[in-house]
Amino acid sequence: MNVFKRIGLFLVGVAGIVSLATLCLPWFGPWTKLATAMMTAQWYLYLIMCTAGITLLGSIISLGRALLTPHNAKTVMVSKSNGDAVMVSTAAIASQAAHIVEQDHEYFAEKVTVTARGRGHVKVAIRVRPAHAINITEEGQRLHDRLVDGLSGICGKALDRVELEFVEPDSLDPKPSYLNTSSSTSAGSLTASSSWTASSTPHDAEYEEAQDITVLMPTATPIDEQIGGES
Repeated sequence: MNVFKRIGLFLVGVAGIVSLATLCLPWFGPWTKLATAMMTAQWYLYLIMCTAGITLLGSIISLGRALLTPHNAKTVMVSKSNGDAVMVSTAAIASQAAHIVEQDHEYFAEKVTVTARGRGHVKVAIRVRPAHAINITEEGQRLHDRLVDGLSGICGKALDRVELEFVEPDSLDPKPSYLNTSSSTSAGSLTASSSWTASSTPHDAEYEEAQDITVLMPTATPIDEQIGGES
């Protein structure tokens, strides 16, 4: 809530209390005679008319907002063709937005608010908590562009605005350098492993055909011949 709305609500509240008090004091309580006598004072009449006018204006504005402000739709029409409509729920939009923010584990979506109308104009507001200290000017724009590209795939032209609010990070230290090189190192290790496996078993290897193998077995001497020879 901005300062203007806060001041306006404060004035309407105070004016309503003063108007109600000036109306009830002549009827109830020990101040009946005093309040009735004050009605003849010029400044008191101006005060009553001023507070009554502020209260009336605030009541009209509140009534108009209650009657004319469109409700937040649960589904949004993304496209329409030949009488057929494609709808997407605001819950699906919020889930997709949280997934885009948290996909690289550098940010966390604390709160996702989707304000939508039935025929488009989707507004997505996300409260983001970084894992490390970042340059919000650069990283915020990069994350915003990534959200716009990702949400356009689910909302189409109905996406109207994306707002980001960054809160205090989990760590005030910058992102460690090894986290930046972990992905490239993993990719290089995977490539080296793949090439080594491929070279160990070449597809064009030639093998000699198996030949007949002859095994020479020694001839055993019968036991009875050995006994006869000894006798």
